[in-house]
Amino acid sequence: MNEIQDGRAGHTLEPCPSCGLTDEVKGVPAVYLAGRDRILVPYRDSEGTSTTVTRTVTTAVSDALAPAPETPEPKATGPGCLGALALLVAVGTFIGGAAGGHWFSDDPTPATGFGYTGRSAPASDSDLAFLGWISGFALLAAVLLLALAWRQKAAFRNRLAGRPVAEELWTRAWYCARCGTAHFPATPDEPAQALTLQEFRRRIWQTGGYGELAAGHPVS
Repeated sequence: MNEIQDGRAGHTLEPCPSCGLTDEVKGVPAVYLAGRDRILVPYRDSEGTSTTVTRTVTTAVSDALAPAPETPEPKATGPGCLGALALLVAVGTFIGGAAGGHWFSDDPTPATGFGYTGRSAPASDSDLAFLGWISGFALLAAVLLLALAWRQKAAFRNRLAGRPVAEELWTRAWYCARCGTAHFPATPDEPAQALTLQEFRRRIWQTGGYGELAAGHPVS
């Protein structure tokens, strides 16, 4: 048996359960990190200015061996965008109603007489009262939608709270480049067995408590 010196505590090289060899076996963390790189690519913005941006590229194997989803938080779409739109509607209708209907005016004098000769008088408070109802309903919808968006993000973060536990098991795993499989060291209760990369992902993510996400992130 050979000892792997990779900065971690000593790990004994485990032969691949499929081919029985060790020459193409490497630690999963080493394979994962070796398959990730940052490159500079040309980019042209909306004004036509050319520049370069840094992007991370990964190999298929590195992506398959990830200890957790690469994009842990959902983007600000769906409930979040609808909530922001509803909030704009609530503010806009409130300002329009307050300004046009003089909701906060202390002057009870009707908007008639000098200055309105030959013209229709501005809408009264009651005529614009419907804007207050629209604003109220839109504000309520905004609060509910934004709360839902926040709850979804919080639930996703909580779901990934077990990642350190998953990584503890992940660091002990091995990958065989010849067979394209991963395996864990044998234990008294479980012999070493070759796992497909999807099986490996499910095993690691289940350990972290977010195994149900594996079905939505199939290994390509």
